[in-house]
Amino acid sequence: MTVEAAQIGAVARGGTRAEAWWAFPAVPLLAAAIGFTWMLHGMLQRAYGMTGEAWDLAYDQQVIWNVSQGHGFYSSFARTDFLGIHLELIFGALAAVEKLWPSPIVLLIFSSAGLAAAAPGAYLFFRAVLPADRAESPWLAVALSAPIPFWAAIQEAARDFFHPENMALAFALLAAWAGIRGHQVAMWVLCVLTLMCKEDQVYTVGVIAIVMSAYGAPDVKKHWRFILYLAGAWFLIGTGIVQQHFRNGGYTDFVYYRWLFGLDPSHPVSPLAVAQALVRPEALAILAAIIASMFALPLLAPRWLLLVIPPYLANVLSGHIPQNDLHHHYVLLLMFPLMVAGGLGARKLLEMRSFKPALALVVILPALILGWGTGRFPPALDANASLYSRPNSVSQLQVATSVIPPDAPVNADAGLTVWLANRHTINDFPDMLDGTSYVVIDHFTFLGYNTNAAKRQQALDALATSGRRVLYDDGRFQIWSPVGD
Repeated sequence: MTVEAAQIGAVARGGTRAEAWWAFPAVPLLAAAIGFTWMLHGMLQRAYGMTGEAWDLAYDQQVIWNVSQGHGFYSSFARTDFLGIHLELIFGALAAVEKLWPSPIVLLIFSSAGLAAAAPGAYLFFRAVLPADRAESPWLAVALSAPIPFWAAIQEAARDFFHPENMALAFALLAAWAGIRGHQVAMWVLCVLTLMCKEDQVYTVGVIAIVMSAYGAPDVKKHWRFILYLAGAWFLIGTGIVQQHFRNGGYTDFVYYRWLFGLDPSHPVSPLAVAQALVRPEALAILAAIIASMFALPLLAPRWLLLVIPPYLANVLSGHIPQNDLHHHYVLLLMFPLMVAGGLGARKLLEMRSFKPALALVVILPALILGWGTGRFPPALDANASLYSRPNSVSQLQVATSVIPPDAPVNADAGLTVWLANRHTINDFPDMLDGTSYVVIDHFTFLGYNTNAAKRQQALDALATSGRRVLYDDGRFQIWSPVGD
């Protein structure tokens, strides 16, 4: 037997000892552990320092708490049933956890874990699509997957605290791996979990179906259309029937596309406006950073790269900032098709040429440098360090708010709301302020994206003549009674 044949045989049986070590996802798992710790630490710094956002962290926490208490998916932020806004059935599973530990920390743990799990999930997917008889395959899979938790795009999602899409990416990667390897039950379960994260994940599952049509295990490949049927049925029934029932004519994200039809006078439509939206620099920069983080390998699979176009258009043509910039969690919908194109581009590379396996690791360093240079989560260059440097003030807030009955309605500054969200009615000051609510003010308040500073100050100035009285003031937190109390 020649040396070359022996090497191929070793790979087929699992590889040499060194190759077997690389074939096992030890490095992506380590990267995931580091990424999880790093992201969770940053999220907790902001939450404890009261620089979090009411929308959507406190918003989601209140819905999940309501589910855990048997109150359904009610949101007092929107004054409606949350299922009419987003179909995120995964909240039921999170509510089961919060039944035991009713804390927003639960959401931050799941958020960080979901984003970090993209590394081992991507590793398994890349190993599945790369040739099993090539010694370079496990090394290339490691090099592409290990930096993922540190990508600028992942940092965008981490900056946005919790959204169930943070878990959907890992679910989708694992579902694709399971389908290629022939683990049918696991694939179907993971597809359903992906769909449960949000209604727009029907597109992600549709991409999984297309991947299965080309690379699925024999029993999966011949039935790939059923995956597509699942996604289609989820969209038609979930969005077309279930959400319409709960929405009852209320709020929907489709309002952000009214400008395309000339229905938004504040945002006139024209060919130039549409063209400018399509080439929005912020969105293109993030898209380019993801492709560059995979060493431009998605460009070697141009037909698969076309699958990125629909979610890209859905985001940049929205009138909603930061969605149209691909900032925060909105970038996640593009990442699965981009990773598919990256994996199949890597497969194409191995068909074109061979190289020393260890050279594949050259991909890691540029991806990490790019994440540090373009990311916005500390210690990345564009991070706002002041958001992560405030002292832990949760205990002080708990003492201050002990004068408020646990079931009383509360209107509080945005950074405080997540710690007060375990109640039926909570809103960020001064949104939906009425006379029945207790008001919680932070003298050292953080003004986030969703707080209008002028309106807040106007409402704050009016408290003294509103018929309320100060119940507590320690120089940091101030509690006002309901009107006439």
